[in-house]
Amino acid sequence: MQMNVIKNLWPAVVAMSVLFSSGSLGEIAKEEDTLSLLANYVRVDTSNPPGNESRAVEFFAKILTAEGIAFETVESAPGRGNLRARLSGGDQPALILLHHTDVVPADPARWQHNPFGAEVADGFLHGRGTVDTKSLGIFHLRAFIALHRAGKPLNRDVIFIATADEEAGGALGVGWLLEHRPELLDGVGAVLNEGGYGELHGDTLTFAVEVTQKVPLWLRLEARGEPGHGATPRTDSAVNRLVRALARIEGFEFPPRLIPPVKQYLKGIAAITPPPWGKRFSDPEKMVGNTQQMQALHDHDHRLHALLRSTCAVTRLAGSEKINSIPGTASAELDCRLLPDEDPEQVLQVLTAVVDDPEVSVTTLLNFGAGVSATDDPAYRAIETTLQRDFPDALVLPKVAAGFTDSHYFRERGIAAYGFSPIIVSNEERDGVHGDDEKLSIDDIERGAQLMSVIVNSLVYDAPDTP
Repeated sequence: MQMNVIKNLWPAVVAMSVLFSSGSLGEIAKEEDTLSLLANYVRVDTSNPPGNESRAVEFFAKILTAEGIAFETVESAPGRGNLRARLSGGDQPALILLHHTDVVPADPARWQHNPFGAEVADGFLHGRGTVDTKSLGIFHLRAFIALHRAGKPLNRDVIFIATADEEAGGALGVGWLLEHRPELLDGVGAVLNEGGYGELHGDTLTFAVEVTQKVPLWLRLEARGEPGHGATPRTDSAVNRLVRALARIEGFEFPPRLIPPVKQYLKGIAAITPPPWGKRFSDPEKMVGNTQQMQALHDHDHRLHALLRSTCAVTRLAGSEKINSIPGTASAELDCRLLPDEDPEQVLQVLTAVVDDPEVSVTTLLNFGAGVSATDDPAYRAIETTLQRDFPDALVLPKVAAGFTDSHYFRERGIAAYGFSPIIVSNEERDGVHGDDEKLSIDDIERGAQLMSVIVNSLVYDAPDTP
């Protein structure tokens, strides 16, 4: 079969060459089983760093080529591949199906199963990326190919995009594409991406659809002091200054606040949450104003607590390279996450005042806006309607994500983006994301693909006229 790859369509970049093996091409192209597709994808090691997302591009290229679907590929840097395919349709605003191909690293020594072995055991597919977010990529792919095979007129273009580097901020993925090809957003009305999923609260199923997220403000603190010998320590050394600055930051708390989407979520789950939290969630304003209850919430559910205030976590430290040498500089990096309506410049001023040392500088490493996607958008309603039809007793609620995704790139440009994968995860599965032993229930894998197709179909096919 001749390759159907569109090359050299993106100015100032070189389209990535994709190598094909006729044997593996046939095996993958003929595969209809979602579990096997996902297992093959998980076995593609795209740990970031270093990324190597071009391996994932090769994986998708083989499948799309076998289906006769044209696509574009590009490397933003060596090995950092991105892929885009489009199905043409009518004049309704285009729909993007987006997922990232990179995954966070995994230490095999800490896992029960090979993180890139995609082993099936105990009713689960085990491997890095099964939840975040290679399963979503396969769900999107299945829905996309089904539209192509059906050959029915679409009311809008549908665009499948697999990008690099999300786990490091997206600068070599979505950020790079939109900087070099801003016209990719022409006519786009909505993006379906990662960020929300289903969970069981007792006996009640809830589905959360991510509509906004906390804003990252990654900071570097660098302390300066006189270097010297470890045998004769100084009180004003760089390390001592840094430790005192970090202690002041550790003792500082941003005031708790209740933003509208979080209020809606808490009130939505109040009736299904065991005491005392159900009663407290039913009146979240009162809870947020109670210092003791906020501290108890932090101990009870740190994820929910993080949605009620801006936070900073010390994640990296650097000092001397020798144990007996006092360095002239010492540094720390902070992962701060701000509520979506916070002003990063004001937060930076506050933290600089908290540090209160002219010999400790505070500089920004990463920051961008958040944006909020409305719940009255057709894309949100399509998710909501599909879930309410298949799970009539479930709650469907908007979600604020404590972490960030590539959705912010689109929201900053006025395009609605919704984070949702049609899976139902347990606490154990959720804890595996960015942790050890990531896995996804086999039952979820096929069901997720079917639900995603229903959601996409409801957006791209006009409803039949009713008599």
